[in-house]
Amino acid sequence: MRIGSYEFDIKRARSELKEIEAEKIILQLPDGLRHKSKEFIKEFDQKVTLWGGTCYGACDVPSDIGDNDALVHIGHVEIPNLDVGYKIIYLPGKSVRFHDVPEELFEDLVGKVGLYASIQYLHQLEELREMIDKRGYETIIGEGDDRIKYPGQVLGCNYSVRVKDADTHLYVGTGRFHPLGLSFTLDEDVLIYNPSTGEVQKIGEKERDEFRRKRFAAINIAKESSKIGIVVSRKKGQKRKKIAEELLTRGEKAGKEMILIELDEINKRSIDYLDLDCIVITACPRIVLDDAKNYDTVLLTPDEFEIALGKKEWKDWKLDEID
Repeated sequence: MRIGSYEFDIKRARSELKEIEAEKIILQLPDGLRHKSKEFIKEFDQKVTLWGGTCYGACDVPSDIGDNDALVHIGHVEIPNLDVGYKIIYLPGKSVRFHDVPEELFEDLVGKVGLYASIQYLHQLEELREMIDKRGYETIIGEGDDRIKYPGQVLGCNYSVRVKDADTHLYVGTGRFHPLGLSFTLDEDVLIYNPSTGEVQKIGEKERDEFRRKRFAAINIAKESSKIGIVVSRKKGQKRKKIAEELLTRGEKAGKEMILIELDEINKRSIDYLDLDCIVITACPRIVLDDAKNYDTVLLTPDEFEIALGKKEWKDWKLDEID
């Protein structure tokens, strides 16, 4: 099944549903595909209920599926170490667009090349690898930890596939958040190849420095803050309750007025209406690192809060990851 420039393996999903003799399913779609829900629904013989909640990633699945036999999750791939207690069939979208690779990409390669991609473009890594190998470079695709399904796969909360001894790091995909995160965890420049447009870009030290300055400004505000909230997510793939409780205790010992907050969906309304000086987000790191500009309240990662409390040094700042 093809929707726009992405293909979905509906045949495999049908086969898996047949194996478990499913009669009723829940269909979960990310926001960008909800307008195509009717096209997906008609592909299944089962009675389909459309999930009306959020779908920010494979970490964001319903707490339960009621009397349904399975959840069909569109757009992402499973997180191997996430146990939800019910059957999920994942249908990631695979991009079918792959522009001719411009010569400038090969001109920027040096020595050993580490390859990375988001799930939508992961299947295109081998094609790109062959092109690079023919140019005489050595390519490496790293293995991830238990949160990562496939070699080379980058998540916004996990960069464990990083190849630390590579001379060049090449990310395949769209957007800048994932390659920026990769660049921070490596403390190296990252080349970006967008196979949908053929464009080549780079994330370098200047961009990393500008990003750090914004984060350090937030930490400085938190140092002087008295009323601080610690948010723990109810989403199964983002829930870090133990870390939240530890931070709560540390804040109280430092003389801060602390409050623990549980949320299913973290958004501007749910955060800014709390009227707190700053909020520590133990859920998806992207909320702090990519969306903070959309909030009136200062947002921090767990490590940033510990720096604000003086428990860690400024030099210890790092990107928040979930393993």
